[in-house]
Amino acid sequence: MKTSSQRLVLLLALWGLAAGAAGFGHLLQHLPPAAAQVSIAGLTVGFSLALARLGWLQEAAAVLDVRAILAAHLFRFVGIYFLWLHAQGRLPAEFAERAGWGDIAAATGALGLLFCPEGRGFRRVLFWWNLFGAADLVVAVGTAAWLTITRPGSMIEITQLPLVLIPLWAVPVILSSHLYLLRQHVCTSHPTGSSPLRA
Repeated sequence: MKTSSQRLVLLLALWGLAAGAAGFGHLLQHLPPAAAQVSIAGLTVGFSLALARLGWLQEAAAVLDVRAILAAHLFRFVGIYFLWLHAQGRLPAEFAERAGWGDIAAATGALGLLFCPEGRGFRRVLFWWNLFGAADLVVAVGTAAWLTITRPGSMIEITQLPLVLIPLWAVPVILSSHLYLLRQHVCTSHPTGSSPLRA
C-alpha cells in the first residue's frame, strides 16, 4: 500500500505540473468559452472513475483516513483570495462572492470536523458537509461558465497562473474527494461487500 500511496502522490504532482504548464502556455485562452468547465467535468469524472476502478488507486485511497482528506479541504480558504481579487476589480462580484464565501464556509466546516470526535454525529455532519461542499463547487463552476459566455474576458484571471491550477487541478481533485466520501458513506450505510470509512 505504501507503493500505491507514493504513486498517488506522484500522479497528483504530475497532474499539478501539467496544469501549471497549461497555464504557462495560456492554453485555456486559446480554447472555446467554458473550456475550463468542460475540463473540470471531464477530469472529475475520469479521476472519480479511476478511484473506483483502478486497484492501486483504491489501495492508496483506502489508507487515507477521513481527517487527512478534510485537511486537504483547508485549501479552500483560497476563497479569501477570490474576495480580494474582486476588491481589486480583477474578478466579477458574482463569481467572487459565490465561490469565495462558499469555499470559506466549506473550509471552515472541514476545520471544525477535524476536531469533532468520531461517532454517528461525526458521520452525519460529514455527510451534510460533503453535500454542501460539492454543491458549492458546482455553483462556482456554473457561475464561471455563465460569466465566461455572457461576459467574455471577465474571468481571464482563472485562465492564468496561479489561478489556472484551480480549474485544471484543485477543483477536480477536491470534487472527486467529495464524491469518494459520499460513496464511502453509502457503502458504510449498506456494508455488504464494502470497505469501512475510517475517521
